Amino acid sequence: MGAIVLLLEDDTPAEPGEETRRPVQICNSGSVVDRFELDIVGEAKSWIRVEPAEVNVFPDHSVGAELIFTPPRSAEIAAGAVPFALRVMSHEDLEGSVVEEASVTVGAYTDFGVKLVPTTRRARFGARFNAVVDNRGNAPLKVQLYATDAETQLRFTLPYKEIDVARGKGAVAPVKARPVTWQWRGADVSLPFQVLAVHQGEDGDEEHKADGAVVRAAVIPDGGVTFVMAVAAAVLALLALWFFVLKPSVESDASRGALPNQTPSEQGNPGAASSGPTPGTAGGPSGGLPLPPPPVDGGAGGLSAGTEGVDATRGTDGKKDADEPGGGTGAPAGQESGPPTDRESSRGNSQDEVGKAFDRRIQAEVAVSTQFDTKARYIVPDGSVLLISDVIFENVAGDIGIVQIQRGDEILRQLALETFRDYGTHYGEPMRFGPGEDVVLAVRCDVAAGQNAAGGDAAACTPGAYLSGRLVPAAP
Repeated sequence: MGAIVLLLEDDTPAEPGEETRRPVQICNSGSVVDRFELDIVGEAKSWIRVEPAEVNVFPDHSVGAELIFTPPRSAEIAAGAVPFALRVMSHEDLEGSVVEEASVTVGAYTDFGVKLVPTTRRARFGARFNAVVDNRGNAPLKVQLYATDAETQLRFTLPYKEIDVARGKGAVAPVKARPVTWQWRGADVSLPFQVLAVHQGEDGDEEHKADGAVVRAAVIPDGGVTFVMAVAAAVLALLALWFFVLKPSVESDASRGALPNQTPSEQGNPGAASSGPTPGTAGGPSGGLPLPPPPVDGGAGGLSAGTEGVDATRGTDGKKDADEPGGGTGAPAGQESGPPTDRESSRGNSQDEVGKAFDRRIQAEVAVSTQFDTKARYIVPDGSVLLISDVIFENVAGDIGIVQIQRGDEILRQLALETFRDYGTHYGEPMRFGPGEDVVLAVRCDVAAGQNAAGGDAAACTPGAYLSGRLVPAAP
């Protein structure tokens, strides 16, 4: 035989944070006095105990004890029935030991809070907050959410007006707040409001609140106004600069520009062209050849002056004009005269300054080298001056190196070959090459276009230059 355990039925719940007692009877069904040890088995043994922990019982007698329940006020222990077991160990009859199973009801309690994240937001048109509800109780929680402001300057939107929160957990619900009126300018204004979380329980409603604020900012900030005013002032200043300074200057430059029919050399020297014949010149196709001097005397005297004119007057090829027996002195007014004499060469823009059009292409073929090769050249004829106003550099093959335009050994222009394939330039003041001087295209060939990557035999660099300008007679 052994022990018999009698647990008295009791529906009284064990309230968290409080102490609850329940009686129990231990009976000895043996024939000798027995000593019994009492303890609790199960997950709840940390907050359930039995007193006394040891009893002596005579045969066919019973002894009373108490079960003491002290559940903590924590969400870790759920409200409701919690199973446990009372173990009774016999010292005299080990086989007579028993384990009696039972359960106790843990009472529910409510403990929650609400807060806003963030508590303050700065916005012009609206702000979004998050209402966080923490359930610190030991049972599921259902709450209703409300938002209000004392001055009714905000409109609220709550997508979730009722939420369920599990025990020991938290739930997040969005809250949108918008100012009723916008603030166009001025300092920021703080608009406070509250969010309420209400729980309807058996003992009445329980509510908690969280404070927040919307800082209403101006739609047009002061810095924006300053920036807009600064931009407007800058635009007005640029307009004034254009209309009162730049535009008149551009029109003045345009009025002083070259005539449409001027050649490049005449554009560099505005005095080389005129709108009509100058006094003392003929109006024929030459556009301004000087008239021969009038005869000093009539008759024979005129012949003598004409003879002198024939000796002094020569054409562009340096020979005397044989078409006029009198050397042109007897030509009537309105007809062309011969080229200017030495006495007339000092007047304004003569035919010598205009000369004849010149264009020529020179090309070099230079092997790879660290020195400049000057094989491509043009020699100005004797008795002539070359005025180059336009140069077009050519690097069709895509060689790498340096190309120079030289006057003899003097470097006038230098370019890197790898920076262009075709490059043209115009000079307002032409480059001048005297009689017998060389126009040299000097090249230093670093890498020819045909050179392979392994560094084998290289083809030659083949840059060229197209020269354009005027070839005029040299001054005597």
